[in-house]
Amino acid sequence: MGFLISSHSGHLCVDGKRVLKPLTEGLFPSDQFCDGDLSIPSTDRNILTVSQCFLDLYINPMGMLQEKRSKGKKWLHSTSEIEMKFGKSSPAKEQESPLKSPTPTSDNQTRGWHLFTIHTLHRFFWKDFDCIRGSRKLEETDDYHWWMENSNGDMIDLTEEQYRITKIPTLRKSGKKLLPLGHRYSATSKAMAHRMTELLSSNHYDASMIDQHANAYMKR
Repeated sequence: MGFLISSHSGHLCVDGKRVLKPLTEGLFPSDQFCDGDLSIPSTDRNILTVSQCFLDLYINPMGMLQEKRSKGKKWLHSTSEIEMKFGKSSPAKEQESPLKSPTPTSDNQTRGWHLFTIHTLHRFFWKDFDCIRGSRKLEETDDYHWWMENSNGDMIDLTEEQYRITKIPTLRKSGKKLLPLGHRYSATSKAMAHRMTELLSSNHYDASMIDQHANAYMKR
C-alpha cells in the first residue's frame, strides 16, 4: 500500500494526517524550467512542495466553485471562472506569493478543482504518475473523480475531500488510466503550471516554451 497525498481544509496531508507546510518559493534553481520542461523527480519533497504550491496559489484563495446547470436539479463544478482567471500565462506577481495566501474559509474547499489539479500536477510528475479516472459517475456532480497514481500505488489526490464530505466511500475504486484531456484543460493547466514554476524558481521566463498538450510534453 502506497502513500496518499491529499488535503483537508486547505492543509496538505499525508495518509490523512496534516503535515508541516513545506517552503515553496525559490526552491529550484532559477533556470530549472526555462526550457519548458517542467518534469522533476517524484521525490517526497518535490511532491509535497508542488502540491502545497498549487493549494496556496489556486485552491485556497478561490475556494469552492459551483454553478447551477441550466436544466435544473444538479450542480456542476464551475470551470469558467478558473479559466477566466488563469487561462492565459502571465508573470507571477509579488502579491501571489504562497506565503501570503489567505486562510481557507469554505467547508468544501476543493470542490470544483479535481481536473485542473491533476492536469497541472501531471506536468511535473508524468514520468512516474498516471492520470486515473474513477469508473463510476458520481450522481451528485454528474462527473467522474480523477487522481494521480504510480506503479507502487502512491496517490496524489488533493481534492478527495470534496467527495469525503459527501460520504462517497469508493471514489477511487477500479480506476482507469487515461491521458490528460485537451482543449481548455491543457491550456489552463499550462498557464497555471507556468505561474507555479516562476514562484518555485523565483524567475520569470517565456511561457511559450511550455508545451500545451500532453502528447507533446510527455515526449520531452
